[in-house]
Amino acid sequence: MKCQMYSALFLAVVGFALPAQSQPSPIDWTLEEFQPNVPYGGRADTIAVNPSDNRIMFVASESGGLFKTTDGGTHWSHVDTLGAYYTSAVAYVTSDILLATATDRFSVGNEGGGIWRSSDGGVTWSHIPSPSLGGPRDLRFDAREISIAPDTGDIFVATSYGVAKSSDQGASWIVRGPINFAAISVSAQSGNLVIAGSNDSRFSTKVVRSDDGGATWAATNFPVPVSFPVPVFDLHALAASPLDANTFYAYGDPDFFVSEDGGVSWSKIVPTFSRGPQDFCGGIGFVKPLATPTGLTLWLGNRCTVAKLVAPQIPGTSRFDYSGPVIQSTADHWDTRDMAFRTQGPDTGAPLLLATDGGVHRTLDGGVNWTLTGSGPNGYNALQITEVKGQWIDNLAKYDLYIAVQDNGIWASGDGGLTWPPPNAGPEGLNIEMQKHFRSPADSVVTVTACGPCTNKVGGRVFSQTYGAAFSGLHQWPDPPGPVVGHPTSIFKSFHNQGVDDTPGKFLKGFAATHDLGSSWTQYAVVPADRRDIPKLSAIRVAHRQLPVQYQAIRTGFDATRNFEIVHLVRLTMSPPSTMASVYFPAMNGFGGIGISPPDWDWHHVFGVDPKDSQHLIAPDVINGKIMESHDGGDNWSEIPGLTSLVTDAGRFRSGAGASPFNVGIFPAFPFDVGHFPFASHVSFSGDDPNSVAIGTQQNGLFVSRDRGATWIKVPNSERATAITSIDWMSPTDAFVSTLGRGLWKLTGSQVVTSVRPLCVIQSCRIKYIFKGDPSPDRFKRGIVVFEGEIMGARVEAGALRELSVTPQTSLAFVGAPVKLAIRYTNQRIGIIGIETNKTFALPSGRLLTGLALDERGGLFGALYTSGRIPLSDKSATRQDVRTADARFVLQQNRSPTLSKPYISLSATGKGMDNVEPEDPLTLTGERMPSGAVLEIVLDGSAIGKTEGDRSGFLKTIIKAPRELGPHTLIVRDANTKRTIDGASFVVRHRDAE
Repeated sequence: MKCQMYSALFLAVVGFALPAQSQPSPIDWTLEEFQPNVPYGGRADTIAVNPSDNRIMFVASESGGLFKTTDGGTHWSHVDTLGAYYTSAVAYVTSDILLATATDRFSVGNEGGGIWRSSDGGVTWSHIPSPSLGGPRDLRFDAREISIAPDTGDIFVATSYGVAKSSDQGASWIVRGPINFAAISVSAQSGNLVIAGSNDSRFSTKVVRSDDGGATWAATNFPVPVSFPVPVFDLHALAASPLDANTFYAYGDPDFFVSEDGGVSWSKIVPTFSRGPQDFCGGIGFVKPLATPTGLTLWLGNRCTVAKLVAPQIPGTSRFDYSGPVIQSTADHWDTRDMAFRTQGPDTGAPLLLATDGGVHRTLDGGVNWTLTGSGPNGYNALQITEVKGQWIDNLAKYDLYIAVQDNGIWASGDGGLTWPPPNAGPEGLNIEMQKHFRSPADSVVTVTACGPCTNKVGGRVFSQTYGAAFSGLHQWPDPPGPVVGHPTSIFKSFHNQGVDDTPGKFLKGFAATHDLGSSWTQYAVVPADRRDIPKLSAIRVAHRQLPVQYQAIRTGFDATRNFEIVHLVRLTMSPPSTMASVYFPAMNGFGGIGISPPDWDWHHVFGVDPKDSQHLIAPDVINGKIMESHDGGDNWSEIPGLTSLVTDAGRFRSGAGASPFNVGIFPAFPFDVGHFPFASHVSFSGDDPNSVAIGTQQNGLFVSRDRGATWIKVPNSERATAITSIDWMSPTDAFVSTLGRGLWKLTGSQVVTSVRPLCVIQSCRIKYIFKGDPSPDRFKRGIVVFEGEIMGARVEAGALRELSVTPQTSLAFVGAPVKLAIRYTNQRIGIIGIETNKTFALPSGRLLTGLALDERGGLFGALYTSGRIPLSDKSATRQDVRTADARFVLQQNRSPTLSKPYISLSATGKGMDNVEPEDPLTLTGERMPSGAVLEIVLDGSAIGKTEGDRSGFLKTIIKAPRELGPHTLIVRDANTKRTIDGASFVVRHRDAE
């Protein structure tokens, strides 16, 4: 039967065909873990074993908080009661008392950083108030390594203000110094001996010692490598001998050292051992000395691999012989970080668990071989996923999903994330690019940057034309001629562009384009400023033609006060018949600067572009501390009312942080009140329906708008997903969410429908009950209605609906109580499975099946048919079609703001600055420098050389990239006045060979 028009009251309830003043119908949003079933679990920094039970252990992951096992590492659970996620160390004080340390960059009260304590075996945790710090610096109180004196039980913790001490099992603390010594590692010995290590560049000594329990401190003669002014002091770099109170061990990349006089003097342990196929690794160096009947066994981790050195005691002395052979172990993932041993039983001291970049590993042969355990469905899910992207294969109704994981590969799933067949594509990666829809598998084109070392790759569906052959179809992308300094961005199927630098006879700095998947390249745009990240795509319609519009982040200057880059935008608009895009630098009025998302090695710049309105932008402003919006292509910006307060929880969290939690020791002299890491870490519009917009945060969860950013709500309990890195919309109410340390999550929105009647205003509808004739819509009291799609089938078990098959991009709504269902996508009508064939539904001519009626037990007994698909939004009011503009917008061009002031650039030989490895030679060039002035080059706060420009203000010199991984800042300043002229930031990565 056809429904009649109903009152505006009913319409306002469900939100369809609403008058302008009405609100959309509510959507219940949920965010749940959707962890990939892969072998890897993600970086594990520290392992703590219960002293009374080897089966109970805690692991502090790098950026995913604490995990606990009660069965020796087979299964794990996340510790949600600890209010910190950038954890460093965890340690047992007794079987019931534990301590954990953490870093917090964003809470105003530093409520996550510092020291945490549990007195009930790790069930609940309390944050220890930061001790009195003193000193002139405005630093956050961060805590790192934990060490317990074997004789007194005093606890020492390395902190950003020196070494903190507790004599009451961690209940109270005092910072004992040395003042302002940003300690990373600490080791306590008997007799009040304590040593601490730092990579603080302001101190000439990197290891200090105390012989009075931390009351006073003295420098040591620990060697500083000539090749790099700061030895890499890791979390677990220091250790004390269990047999001699004057013996300490240390790891200073790449060597191991011993001190036999209480830390005063140090000598290298020989021999060293192999680091594997790469020189620089991403793990944490450690030394684990264990007592044996004849001396010591040293377990050594050199950031790459792990090895055992047997050191017998030299007869008649308290010294040990370190000249024996080093026996290396094998593991299914390297980049070692920590190691734990059995604490009780007949095999006390035997190797138990190994922590690496890949996760946690067990051994069955005393540490000779190690295998991964606990990941995926087993609960240890600390994957640092830098990106998630998906695409629909329309004629298969399949959603392919891709994830790029720091340290642990690029993975592809051909069934929407249910399975992830091996092998993965390389050690790690970034910049997954594809079109959202492809008609068939043969049309699919996916590009990605696969690292180890980083190169651009291209493949078809699931990186192979034949799903199941995994990555057999992934091959080298044909980059533009010249140095490979950029990554391909997908515009249409075979139309891509890619960043290029000046290449004689080929390109000017900017972008090249290909319309044939890299077979040929032409100049697409000239952009003299340094690019940051890759462009974000939108579109505009001019004269019945849809044209691509891209926004690219560029460095336009340097903020010397805050010590970070100023990043703005440039707009590229295809302007036929020319093969060149028009280039426009928005005025950015009212906007300070674009920020960077969480990953240290893969900097994504945080802004969102409406895919169907190329003049609509949303971005957090890291200088002004607000979440902003532009409706004119970036010329003018204004704050989105109420959103900044909502996202920061009314000021509980700061809008930005000035240093990454991974690198607190590199920039110790700079305050962290404001910085280029925004609290709002990702902005994403749905490509198919830009009414759906989401903003992810560092530690306050996920925020969603269903009206293109006009109003926002927080997804309940979404703060469990910390450090959100990307959001991929599968439909307007379903999205995948990646995090840096808590793996993969899925966002689901369910429409709340209180009555079916108003839907019949949109599409004429008819309800048919099985055996019950033709009732009116008000009898539809419980059930399911679908929007933007149709029901193709269902499965009934034991009289209840268990599975629903729908067309791709369908959104669900529930009438009455929600029903837990498995959802399948298909374009084929499969009917109702599980009821007698002569009782199934017959599809009336000209109708679509868009709803199912259920009884109180969830049994299927009726169906809703409509004359067409029911829209999720009022399309006429929300401009879902691509925006139309006149030619003036397309042809807008102007001059780069960088051409009127001093400007430096960094380049790496033969590759981009987003692919720099330790000690790579970097070319520093400068234009419009002060003529005749002596210029000083400063790296991470330390002067490393002087130079000067020529008469035209041009300079060129070579520097060496730091050995330490992560973000770095280089500035050029006047050597006499110390005034900063310009600066730039870059990232150093390791060449992962896993």
